[in-house]
Amino acid sequence: MRQLRVLYHLMRADLFERTRRYRFLVTLGFVIFAAYLYLPPKEASYLTLGLGSYRGVYNSAWVGGAIAVLCAALLSLPAFYLVKNAIERDERTRVGQIIAMTPLRKPLYTLGKAFSNFVTLAVMVGVIAVAAAAMQLIRGEVYRLDPWPLLAPFVICVLPAMAMIAALALLFETIPWLAGTFGNVAYAFLWLGLLIATAAAMPADPRRIARPTNDLWGVSLIVSGMMQDAATAFPGYDGSVAIGAATLQAPLQTFTWAGIHWTPGILAGRLLWVGVAIGISLVAAVFFRRFDSNPKMGRGLRRRRGERGQDLKTSALSTASASSASELSSLSVSSAAYQATSTQLPPLTRGFRPRLGALLLAEARLMLKGTRWWWFVVALGLVIAGLLAPTDIALRILPIAWLWPLALWSSLGCREARHATGQLIFSAPRLLPRQLPALWLAGGAAALVTGSGVAANLIRAREWTHLLGWGTAALFIPSLALALTAWSGSNKLFEVVYVIWWYVGPVNRVAGLDFMGTGDPVSLATLWPYWIGAALLLGLAALGRGRQAQTG
Repeated sequence: MRQLRVLYHLMRADLFERTRRYRFLVTLGFVIFAAYLYLPPKEASYLTLGLGSYRGVYNSAWVGGAIAVLCAALLSLPAFYLVKNAIERDERTRVGQIIAMTPLRKPLYTLGKAFSNFVTLAVMVGVIAVAAAAMQLIRGEVYRLDPWPLLAPFVICVLPAMAMIAALALLFETIPWLAGTFGNVAYAFLWLGLLIATAAAMPADPRRIARPTNDLWGVSLIVSGMMQDAATAFPGYDGSVAIGAATLQAPLQTFTWAGIHWTPGILAGRLLWVGVAIGISLVAAVFFRRFDSNPKMGRGLRRRRGERGQDLKTSALSTASASSASELSSLSVSSAAYQATSTQLPPLTRGFRPRLGALLLAEARLMLKGTRWWWFVVALGLVIAGLLAPTDIALRILPIAWLWPLALWSSLGCREARHATGQLIFSAPRLLPRQLPALWLAGGAAALVTGSGVAANLIRAREWTHLLGWGTAALFIPSLALALTAWSGSNKLFEVVYVIWWYVGPVNRVAGLDFMGTGDPVSLATLWPYWIGAALLLGLAALGRGRQAQTG
């Protein structure tokens, strides 16, 4: 019973802290708005969840299933980054040091944190389910609300997926090489891979239902149930599925879908994912260092915790009591010494103007601080490869070369929040016009250096339009990084947005999204929006830095 009480208080504290943050409300609002767009009116010329030119009537079963598909596929990306800060927050607020002195065992702590992650995501899913009921009434095709057909897809399909995300976020936090930028990028690719696997899990025969264990998100289970009824209602249905905006190629036809018949086998298959999530949470306890700054010393302390725990607490209390008297006696002396020395400080020189070159060098050194030697070796190898490879291959190397400095760019506008130096940095006079250009130029310099081999290759081959695209990206990337990190106060938003944009645009060479100009053709018409976008993002970055300066 005592352990359950500990789990409850861990979950309760995390839930209250997270739901007060803007990122929780912004994520929730974004998904609800997407749900509104995901149910187009009957007269619309497109479908977002369609079976060819067929879809279900907007009753509770179809609305619940459709919004659950959206929730599982879309919310699963930001949800991970929303809760991937449970241990980090305890370290930043020094709560971890208190927890390290308690007899709380590591498996119980990791289970509690995973459970608090899950409850946070479950609250969001619950709000989205209520919004789905409102959307059914707004569309007005069926006004009768049936609670179980509406809520069952969320409970059986979405919540086990959220449990897996909660456990994965905790596991990534406990493994050092997954706790930072690499882990954020790795999950983005994992999410893309799971979506591809979901599409592959769709049964080829529309009269068959997908296996509940084949798809983590539960999307194929819901969609295959819709396909079964569509094949029954329309014998000419060919099994095609469109998830996302698709233009209708024939007049829309609707049918009544009663929902999935939830068999014990389906329920057991979905519960299996919950069991996997619990197992991942326990595995995370193996990697969790219990807030030890020195792992070797931490292991020794943990071996002696049962013997010396009470002695350490008693010693700390007696030390605090003894030191309080000496602190009070020395307070008057320290105050007098401060008054004596503060009058001797030289006055602030208002005409002081730090040189831009010195500021740029300082920002570059801060940006590169902590970067390991092998990072520079790989960056040099990409520069040489971009220089010596054939031009068409060099254009394929460019996206890789400009993914490598991702961790450098993602620290530009949130370094003060990460290291708790905001009060020191933002107290400097006229910070914005002095530091912001240096920050932006430092990010641009990282792009210029890591992409220099490809640029030299393009100059040698006289590929001037591709070179213009290269220069556009060198301007756009640091502007995007500064704007997103300054407003979010974290590196996660930029890393996720950049990786997905990088994959869809430059890697797959989708016209309009290829901001690096790696595809053909490259023209001013495709590049000038990014010039304007870079200027607007730089302005947003200035506003964001000003907001950071005001809030400290």
